Amino acid sequence: MKQITLVISVSLLAACHRPSPQVSSPVPAELSEHGKIFSKRIEKVGDNIYVAIGYGLANSILIEGKDSCIIIDCLESQHAGAEVKRAFDSVCSKPLKAIIYTHFHTDHTSGAAALAGNSRPDVYAHELLPVYLDQTNTVVHPITEKRSYRMFGVYLHDEALVHCGIGPRLQMRQNTTLGILRPTVTFRDSLDVTIAGMHLRLIHAPGETPDQIIIWLPDSRILFCGDNVYKAFPNLYTIRGTPYRDVNLWRQSVDKMRALRPEVLIPSHTEVLHGEKNIYDVLTAYRDAIQYVHDQTVRGINQGLTPDQLAEQIQLPPHLKNHPWLQEYYGKVSWCVRAIFNGYLGFFDGNPATLLPLSPATRALRMEELAGGRQNMLQQIETSYKREDYQWALELTDYYLTLYPNDPAALRYRIACLKALGNAQTNPNARHYYLTCAMELEGLKNEGLVKPTPELVSHIPLSVIFHAMATRLDASKSAAVNKRVLFEFTDTKQQWTVEVRNGVAEVQPYKIAEPHITVRVKETVWKELAAKIRQPLPTFLKGEIEIEGGQAAFVQFMQLFDTD
Repeated sequence: MKQITLVISVSLLAACHRPSPQVSSPVPAELSEHGKIFSKRIEKVGDNIYVAIGYGLANSILIEGKDSCIIIDCLESQHAGAEVKRAFDSVCSKPLKAIIYTHFHTDHTSGAAALAGNSRPDVYAHELLPVYLDQTNTVVHPITEKRSYRMFGVYLHDEALVHCGIGPRLQMRQNTTLGILRPTVTFRDSLDVTIAGMHLRLIHAPGETPDQIIIWLPDSRILFCGDNVYKAFPNLYTIRGTPYRDVNLWRQSVDKMRALRPEVLIPSHTEVLHGEKNIYDVLTAYRDAIQYVHDQTVRGINQGLTPDQLAEQIQLPPHLKNHPWLQEYYGKVSWCVRAIFNGYLGFFDGNPATLLPLSPATRALRMEELAGGRQNMLQQIETSYKREDYQWALELTDYYLTLYPNDPAALRYRIACLKALGNAQTNPNARHYYLTCAMELEGLKNEGLVKPTPELVSHIPLSVIFHAMATRLDASKSAAVNKRVLFEFTDTKQQWTVEVRNGVAEVQPYKIAEPHITVRVKETVWKELAAKIRQPLPTFLKGEIEIEGGQAAFVQFMQLFDTD
C-alpha cells in the first residue's frame, strides 16, 4: 500500500458529511489487574538484594556486598537511571563495584552512566553485546525506533497506556539522553567471578537476544534470569521488528535455569518468585509452552499449512493457556507461530498464488471492481464499521486508501477502526500499536525522542557507521553515478572509501584507488556529524573538516544518501 498521509487537517475532516465515528471502550479488567504488579517500589530480597520495580520498563537490581555493591541492569534512560540511583542510595551507601548487563536492549543498558554516578565500575556482559548494541543504533534504527514507540505506547496518555505488559512504561520523552557504559569484562560461555566479596557465575543463556546471560549466586541459590522469563507469555517475536529469535535455544536456556533449582528467581521484568518447587513448576510450564508452540508449528509446516492457517489453529493447551505466567500480556502465540515459520522457511508460504502476487495498487483496483466502484467500496467500509467488523473495515481501508490516499471519510473510519481494535486488546503491544497508528493519522509526528550525545556516539565503530551509510543510498538518485570518496581520519589514521557505483555503495576500510574526493576529519568530529550533533557548515567554517575535490561535489555526493 502506498504510504498513507499521516497528517490530516481539521478542515478536511470537517468537510466530510458522514457522522464522525466514535469509539469508547473500557480497559479490559484483566489488563488493569495485571498492572498491579508494577507498583513502584524497592523490593528487598533476603538480607542484601534490592529490586527496583516500576521505575521504568525493566527492573534494576542492587546487590549489596561486603564492602561495595553490584547493579544488574540499568533501565532505559539517564532520567530513569537517576531516579533509581536516588532510591538505591537511600538503602545502600557502599560504592558501586560492578554493573552487569543481562543483554543489550535499551531498557537494560541506557541508564548505566546515571547509576554509576562518579564511580568507575567494571561492566560485565556477554561478548556479543557490543555487536548487537552497535547494530541496533545504526542499521535499522530509524524504523525499529518508530515501531518501538508504537509498541510501547510512548505517546499515549496514562489512561490509554495502562502498562506495557512487562513494566509500567518505557521512560522516553523529548530529548531523552542515554548513558550506556561499554563493557570492560566480557566472556563467551560462562564466567566465575568474585565481586564485592560474593561468588557469582555468569552464564550465557540466549533467548530474547543472542547475548542474553543469567547470573547465579550459588551460595544463596538466587538466580537472576534477565529476560528469559517474566510474568507473561514470552516475546518469541516482537512486533517492533527483530532478527529471528531461536526458540529452541530459548527453551534450552530455561532448562539451564531449571537444572539449577533456584530458591529465588529475580527476573529483569515483572515480579520476584520464591520457593524452589514453585519456581521449578513455573520454569517447567514456561519451557513447555515454548516447545509446544515450536513443535506444533513445525508439525503444521510439514503438513503444508501456511502461516495464516497455523496462526489460526495453534493455541496452547488449557493447562498452559491458563497458567498465570503465560498470559499474553507481552508475546502472542499467533505472532510467534508466524516467526517460527519464517525462521525455517522464509517469506514464501508455499501457496503458488502468493509466489508472484499482484502489486498493492493492482490488487486495490481489483477490489474496487469487485465492490462495484469507489462509492460502493467506501459504503462497504462504513457498513463493516457499523457492524463492528473492525478488522475487515480496516483491511478495506488499506485497499481504498491505496487508490485515494487523502479521502477524509476513509481516513476517519481507519482511525476509528484502529481505536476500536486497540481498545479491545488485552495484549499491550497490540493495543499500543493500534492506538499510536491512529494518533499518527490524526497528526502525531512519531519521531526520534533520543538526543544523541558525544559520549554515546564516540564508541560506535566506524565500520558500523559506514556500512549503515551504504544502506541509506538512494538507488534512483545514484543510478548513473560513479564517484569515489576517501575519508581520512586524522586522529586515528584510519582510511575508509565509499564508492558509489550505479546504485550500489561499496564500502571498504582502506583506499580502493585514487579518489574523486578526499575528506580529512577527526573520527570524533565525523561521528558527531553523522549523529547530527554537529552541523556541517559551522564545522567546515571552523576548519575541522578539509575537502579536496570540491565542496559542492562532496555535498552532492552526500545528498545521494537518506539523512536519517
